[in-house]
Amino acid sequence: MKRLLLIPGITALALLCSPSVHAQAVVRETTTTTSAPLEVTGTVTEFAPDTVIIRQKDVTAPVRYSFAKKVEYVDAAGNPVTREVITSGVPVKVRYIREGDRMLVDRVIVQSTAAPAVTATTTETTTTRTFTGRETKEIDKLRGKIAHEERELADHPDRLSLQDELARDRAALDAIQNGR
Repeated sequence: MKRLLLIPGITALALLCSPSVHAQAVVRETTTTTSAPLEVTGTVTEFAPDTVIIRQKDVTAPVRYSFAKKVEYVDAAGNPVTREVITSGVPVKVRYIREGDRMLVDRVIVQSTAAPAVTATTTETTTTRTFTGRETKEIDKLRGKIAHEERELADHPDRLSLQDELARDRAALDAIQNGR
């Protein structure tokens, strides 16, 4: 009887201590290749919602680039610009990352196009007017009256006659100051 109990105990101990014979270890290897962002400068030949085709100066055929999920559009100074400024013929620099056989653009830098130089000439004429003593008194009197009317109008904005009087006094002051 003791022998019968001993055999299952030894078998259980052997199974616990021995490496698993029936289990198989599965090893999966995943390699992710990430490359540093690359930059290319050229001229846009075609611009679509999901791709851009750029012709580089020393390359014979234009190259197609896809857009990443998030794309930043900036000018040469780094200021954000809208996507609409990028059209065919616009010089750009794109930053992209290779992902398999695709080139994903994550930044588009719009290069400044040389605008034709415009030279503007401005002539400014300054006229000095000298007021007589009578005109100076009239100007001071009108300025005081206008200030009083503006205060009254602030307190009573519904007084139409006061608004008309204020407009007449401002026109009279303007006429005296401009010599009309």
